[in-house]
Amino acid sequence: MALALCSLQASGAIYETLPKGVRIGGYRHVFTGEINSSYGANSSESTYALKENLNARNLETINDATKEYFNQLKEINPQAYEDFSFGEYSAEGKGEVSVNGFGLGWGLTNRLTAYFSVRVYSANVELSIERTKGNNHQNTVNQLNQNTNLTSEQRLIKDITAQLPDAKKELLQSIIVNYYNYKPIGNWEAQGLGDLEVGAIYRLTDASNWGAAIAGGLVLPTGRIDDPDILQDISFGDGQTDVFAELLIGRRLFYKSIDLDLGIRYTYQTASTKNLRVPESYEFPLSKYKSDFKEKLGNKLELTVGPTFEINKQYSIAAAYGYQNQGKAKYESEHTLANEILARNSDSESHNVKLSAQFNTVNLYKAHQFVMPLAVTLTGQKKIAGKNTPNNSQYEIDFKFFF
Repeated sequence: MALALCSLQASGAIYETLPKGVRIGGYRHVFTGEINSSYGANSSESTYALKENLNARNLETINDATKEYFNQLKEINPQAYEDFSFGEYSAEGKGEVSVNGFGLGWGLTNRLTAYFSVRVYSANVELSIERTKGNNHQNTVNQLNQNTNLTSEQRLIKDITAQLPDAKKELLQSIIVNYYNYKPIGNWEAQGLGDLEVGAIYRLTDASNWGAAIAGGLVLPTGRIDDPDILQDISFGDGQTDVFAELLIGRRLFYKSIDLDLGIRYTYQTASTKNLRVPESYEFPLSKYKSDFKEKLGNKLELTVGPTFEINKQYSIAAAYGYQNQGKAKYESEHTLANEILARNSDSESHNVKLSAQFNTVNLYKAHQFVMPLAVTLTGQKKIAGKNTPNNSQYEIDFKFFF
């Protein structure tokens, strides 16, 4: 949205700015395809499907009581400990996000354009949990019965095992809500503002066939952030002020029929205090307790490069490659282990390809052949590789109005 506001000619170079006194209004609608997979820490793709066996190793970290129970179980019969299962469950999730972006730019001078842009999000997530295998409590009791010389405490462990409830979906939901104090797992949807960006772009050159510009500004935290009480929500912002700088370079080729553009943006994310769940284990994601953490998200580097082909004065097509990298986050609190768990896999990387087609009436308006100067752009973008990032396609329709 920010770069789209900076160019007067709809098919113009990336470094162009608005003439003094000219304003531009922008509207962009972005929607994703169904998001049901992601690229993991090793850059391999996997679906948003989790299959988890509620075995002794997963359950013993819940609290001191479960830890003591499984320690006793292991002491009585190590094989019973290894085989224990409350059942196996699978969870599948998918989400869709649409975004409406609004922006306004103003040519303060022929070289300097100021702008702001804001997004309005609409998101929904569908999450379902199914049981794929039952418990083996009776088998565990049979294994414990193989030990004939049990102490009174060990016999109590055997009796507790025989009376363990069956962990049906309803019981899991009850534990998540009543013990861990999360909101119920299920479908989720929300609408709201994203973060607000304000900035300016300054053109450095006046050459007719090449150019460069610099830009900078702030991203203000106006969007909703993750709710620590909701497992399946999506944030619309990251909760702190960002400072960014950009370098925009372009070259016009073949009698100005092709623009080859390069944009590089670096974003410094300031630290902020956030209330988060306190994870106690790398393996078990749920946590009963919350605490304040000083969070410093990793800084971001974004690069876009590609050509724009001007078919005629009204139509153009463009292709681009995009690269985004975000460094590892840092967390500070009194919870040393939780700091490390939260920071794990917080870095991300993505590679995208983009194709777009554009129609503009700027020259028609100048020739008094159209009622107003505007530009319409259709864009499709596909993520082709990544690390710790959702795998998604997105589609955009963009309108720009000059006045």
